[in-house]
Amino acid sequence: MKKLFLLLLMVGAGSTIQAQEDWRDQKKIFDDVYSLATDLNAQTDKVTAQGSVISIQTGKGTISVERELDKSKPKELQHFYYNLLTSNGKSIRLDKMNAERVIESFQSKLLKLKEELRVNQDADVENILKDLFN
Repeated sequence: MKKLFLLLLMVGAGSTIQAQEDWRDQKKIFDDVYSLATDLNAQTDKVTAQGSVISIQTGKGTISVERELDKSKPKELQHFYYNLLTSNGKSIRLDKMNAERVIESFQSKLLKLKEELRVNQDADVENILKDLFN
């Protein structure tokens, strides 16, 4: 019985550490997306990164993802909740799987927007150079 208890204790501790690592990975990904959003904010008003919120303006309104520190856990663990916010006031607390999906979707959209802005800027520069030398 003692061996079974120790085995369960070890398995439980391992899964807790793994869950903490997963949330740390989520924090790093959010930080990367936040940095990308900050860069894009300098180029367009359709993206905003302020405080702990990343917002993207779409044709249907604004969609935001918010990171909120979990106050029930020790601060040094850096465990966060993620919320999906819409411009009509809807707020949805995301579980880990949905938080990953939302943040990856934001990252994908922001990378696509960055590429579109780069292509448009290249086209604008090309047109100006053509006008300049013709």
